[in-house]
Amino acid sequence: MKWTTATVIFLVAAVLVRSRSVAFWLYLALIVAGAAYLVVRVTLARLRVVHRIDRDHVFPGERFGIHLRVANRSPLPLPWVWLEDHVPAKLHHGPVFSHVATLPSGTERVHRYEVQAVERGLYRLGHVSVSIGDWFGLREATGTVDEPQWLTVFPRVMPVQPLRLPNRLPVGPRRDPLSPFQDTLPIGVRQYFSGDPIRLIAWKATAHKGELMVKEQPLVRERVTYYFLDLNRQEWDAGRRFELLERVITVAASLVWWEPDPRHALGMVAYGRIERLVPEGLGREVEEPGVLRVPARAGAAQRRAILEALAGLQPSDGLPFLDMVTNEARSLPWGATIVLLVPTNTRELVAAATQMQRHGHPVVMLTFEPRRTMDTRIPIYEVELGAQEVRFA
Repeated sequence: MKWTTATVIFLVAAVLVRSRSVAFWLYLALIVAGAAYLVVRVTLARLRVVHRIDRDHVFPGERFGIHLRVANRSPLPLPWVWLEDHVPAKLHHGPVFSHVATLPSGTERVHRYEVQAVERGLYRLGHVSVSIGDWFGLREATGTVDEPQWLTVFPRVMPVQPLRLPNRLPVGPRRDPLSPFQDTLPIGVRQYFSGDPIRLIAWKATAHKGELMVKEQPLVRERVTYYFLDLNRQEWDAGRRFELLERVITVAASLVWWEPDPRHALGMVAYGRIERLVPEGLGREVEEPGVLRVPARAGAAQRRAILEALAGLQPSDGLPFLDMVTNEARSLPWGATIVLLVPTNTRELVAAATQMQRHGHPVVMLTFEPRRTMDTRIPIYEVELGAQEVRFA
């Protein structure tokens, strides 16, 4: 029997019977119920819950830790507190954390548990449900703690068989110290900038000017490669669409991650939408479909930037891949290599790739469905995704 029902019965009985003992129990029930209400409200207001993750990016199959700290800052003890951590369904299958404990006044508990990432994506964490109650079981109060923290689960990466890309060309905006076309003869001097090699300091010019001067050398083109991903769902076989599109993202991530030359500038272009996954009940965060561009840069930070873009990228319908490539190729630096990740080598795509080569862009085509035989000078490789590595036939 609920306490509210019992209180009403005592009230009716006290009016009808006019007994002091019945009135006593009525007043006692009202006092206990009121005290329970105040205790629960005061305790919930002074309960502090902090949610933290120890890593902000992982690969599928890796585990990351979650720290959940709960502190009772009220002067009253908590007979029980229930905590449940909510995570998006695609990140981890099944419940993650649910715990009930007693929390004395002025104490805190720290719970640490691990979660294994299942699928790539951008996940919002930090949504925790909290429930507390009093000693008599009369009142229960619930609340939520929402401290948005984002976890990036990178796409799966696999070792790749060496992919032979076209040779570098001898001109361009930045120096490549490994280029076979490098010219060591200085063409002048300029003011020293932070990061210039000491060996290039022009000591005579420095003494004459009274400030550090360095020898300026001819610029040799850096190695630039752009990966173009066909993520238009209408252009893939409907029966294997999901599997093949995930393969495209896996192969692109593997090529970027295992690039052996840190000086190789990498970029990516794809048409799709960015989806950020949130716990159930908080809605969805999905950007409108559009062209996603990651400008080419060199270094380890660029690899992570491309993998972060691939983590939340989802296929979409809309802009045909051929139109996107044709439009985007016009803005690429001259001599940049273009790698196309496509279902197969259609005549229209081969014709467009041939035209891009005539405009100074070496093109390589990677196909995921049986390639069509046609006479072309465009290097075409069929991707084979094995159990241990990515191969190109």
